[in-house]
Amino acid sequence: MRKKIKDIRREELLQATLDTIHAEGLHNITVAKLSTTAGMSQGMVHHYFKNKAEIIEAAIRHINAELRTELVQELGQVNSPVEKLFKILDTNFAPHWFNQKTTRLWVSFCSEVPFNNTFARIQTVIHKRMHSNLKHVLKPLLTDHNPDQISDEISNLIDGFWIRSSVSADGISPEEAITCMENYLKRLNIVRP
Repeated sequence: MRKKIKDIRREELLQATLDTIHAEGLHNITVAKLSTTAGMSQGMVHHYFKNKAEIIEAAIRHINAELRTELVQELGQVNSPVEKLFKILDTNFAPHWFNQKTTRLWVSFCSEVPFNNTFARIQTVIHKRMHSNLKHVLKPLLTDHNPDQISDEISNLIDGFWIRSSVSADGISPEEAITCMENYLKRLNIVRP
């Protein structure tokens, strides 16, 4: 099925949003900068989105939907809880997600959560989904530990690596993040199959 021009333009604007936030930061983003990056007029930007906040929200929702779709596909390829756990980690640290462009957008978005109810709702849904996915695969793997607590710890570690990636001049590679996560899990007697 061919994409509609409207959908193509929206995707171009979402990509321009990612590029502009990466280059300028969230607080310096303007519709004028977005329109320049996307190669379209400000009027065209406003045709697709009412304001800057709506564009940023759409970019976050778009990225989250793509990540969720990929994760569902990856989880569908494995059966055991331990394989599913490592698919969750591998997907969150895949180079096409775990890079400064994406992590900076995420951290910029999170910095606005206390001041934007829509962003807060989106973040709550994302965190609840992560916690639920992790808890589901951890339950059968943990006999001496609370799956709720370990799920929170893993989620916090993932967030921490994403923050570190976004602010570090050298960044942190996906391999380094995965190695740290594997070392953490080994202490719980969970080893990659």
